[in-house]
Amino acid sequence: MRRVVESFTLSLTCVGSSRKAILLPGHGRMASISMHLSEYDTCRLPMPGAARYDAPTELMLDGGKFEEAGGRTLGDFVSCYCPRLCKLDVCSPTGLPQLVIRSETLEELSLFLAEDLRTLDVRAPSMRVLKLQLCFAEPESFDTDGQGTSNMARIMAPRLEEIAMRNYGGRRRPKLEIHDMASVRRLGKVVFLDMHGPYCLDVDGSFWLLENCRGVEHVSVSLYHRGGCAATHRDLVDLTSQGAAPFDNVTTMAIRAPNLSERHLNRRWLLRCFCDEVDPWKFHRKFSLGSLEEVTIRGFLGADEDMELLALLFEGSNSIMSVTLHAVPLFPAHVSLERMLAEEDEKDTESTAQKLTNIPYTDRGYWHFGKDATWTCYGTENAIGRHAC
Repeated sequence: MRRVVESFTLSLTCVGSSRKAILLPGHGRMASISMHLSEYDTCRLPMPGAARYDAPTELMLDGGKFEEAGGRTLGDFVSCYCPRLCKLDVCSPTGLPQLVIRSETLEELSLFLAEDLRTLDVRAPSMRVLKLQLCFAEPESFDTDGQGTSNMARIMAPRLEEIAMRNYGGRRRPKLEIHDMASVRRLGKVVFLDMHGPYCLDVDGSFWLLENCRGVEHVSVSLYHRGGCAATHRDLVDLTSQGAAPFDNVTTMAIRAPNLSERHLNRRWLLRCFCDEVDPWKFHRKFSLGSLEEVTIRGFLGADEDMELLALLFEGSNSIMSVTLHAVPLFPAHVSLERMLAEEDEKDTESTAQKLTNIPYTDRGYWHFGKDATWTCYGTENAIGRHAC
């Protein structure tokens, strides 16, 4: 180990149900440590004062069970014995109920499938990226009785620029205390919104992020519908209501519907949900996306709802420079936009191309139709005319 300089990687495969205790070495000059353990392996951290890792800048721990008895906590290990650590990536751990980190150098923290986690407390003045994906999955976080949860995520990172957060469906998000969010510029990958007509089911952290990150410039949004959902009024956010938070600084927005197929648009296939009786959604007021320049929509089907969304975006922003519509199939039943247009040409109906061309304010540019559809503002290719468009 004393001769390792650049990196150390350990990958263990599970043989039967044998259990192994993996003890990190008490010394080492490697810059990167990566450990991939099976569910039967125990990751045992060094005793307090028994090790110091002056060289590592990246630590990746995948799988395994943490044994934190006797003061061997991951938080203490990172805070006290890794003075140069910049990136911490923890995936699928067990036995990690809390993680408390105090680090002057940590720049990126990623937690994925940390289901046992109940308390996250981080102070990292240099941190720029925070990713919390499918964590805080204690049974009490199930939204069955409408009560709050004791799970907590407290973050103090004044230089934070990017946040990615995803919660389990049907589970209430932890209490979030993220200070100094004025510096956040990117929300992705991705913000998940459970949509029900004009309402958003606000039980995870996605809408909270949209509401509190006022300076965000880049947003990736994934829309889905959890059929059969029951909700109380306190869980619903009316996206058409007055006083909604503006997004004046957004320049790039990606909208995805990755879990919706064509059958989801057919009422016969839908599970009964409280939003079935809601009138077709309409925005009752204008809103502004004054800085929006680029729009990407994936899973485009050419439905009326798709056209209404595009009309809404064009009406809300005269700064849009490009729009890309992807109909690349995420499911075998889907077809490409090129095929959709060809099939429509054989019918005596208004084609998707005609509908797109007729959207108000699109005469500022032109459409190009192929496998995908793209709209480009006149003069975008010419830097001189870019802002005159």
